[in-house]
Amino acid sequence: MRKKISLVIITILFIGLNNAYTQRLAFGVFGEPQISWFTSDTKSFKSDGMTMGFNAGFALEKYFADRYAITTGASIASMGGNILFSNSGDTIITLDNTYTIESGTSAKIKGQYISVPLGLKFKTNEIGYTTFYANVGVKANLALKGYTWIEKYNIEREVLDKKQHFNFAYMSYFISAGVQYSLGGPSSIQAGLTFSQSLTNPLKNNYNALNIGTAGIRVGVIF
Repeated sequence: MRKKISLVIITILFIGLNNAYTQRLAFGVFGEPQISWFTSDTKSFKSDGMTMGFNAGFALEKYFADRYAITTGASIASMGGNILFSNSGDTIITLDNTYTIESGTSAKIKGQYISVPLGLKFKTNEIGYTTFYANVGVKANLALKGYTWIEKYNIEREVLDKKQHFNFAYMSYFISAGVQYSLGGPSSIQAGLTFSQSLTNPLKNNYNALNIGTAGIRVGVIF
C-alpha cells in the first residue's frame, strides 16, 4: 500500500512538471526542530518513545501558476527513536563492538540523513500580508551515519556500522501546512507544521520491519 501511494504522488508531481511553464523561482532556507519515532510491523520490536532531532536546509519553489508550485531542495536531518526488544538474540553492531541484546532491552537509534523532497505547494490568495499554504509530496532520505544509546549496557552514543544496519536510502511521504507573512516583494517569513512517514524501510537485516515517522515545526525565510 505504501508503494502504491508513493507511485500515485510521483505521477501527480511529474504531471505538474510536464505542464509547468516559466514563472517565478523562489529560494528559501529553513530550520525545523522535530520529534521522530519508530513504528513496527512485527512483535519483535515495540516503539519505546520519541527522540528529538533537527532538520535544516534550503528549498526551491518553481511556480507554474500564481498559487501552485513544484518544490524541491535538500536538508540534513537527524531521525530515529527508541525501540524495545521483545526477543533475545538480536545484535547491534557499532564501530567499537557487537552487542547481543536481551529481551526487554530498550535502545535509542538515530540516523543522520540527506533529505531531498519533491512536492506540490498550494497557496491561498494573500489576505493582507498573510498567505496560507500546504505542501505534499515524497522525499528520498540518504543515510550518512547512525548512532545508538543503550542505558542497560552503558552505551553512550556509539557510531553504528552503517552497512550492517542502514539501507542506503529510503522513501517517505510528507505533508506540511502553515502561514507566510510578506516582507514586501517576493520575500516572506514562513512558519508551519510538518509530518512525514516512511514508505520503504530505513533499516535492514533484523530491523527491516521498523519505519520512521517525524513531526516538526518549520521556520524559514523565502527570498
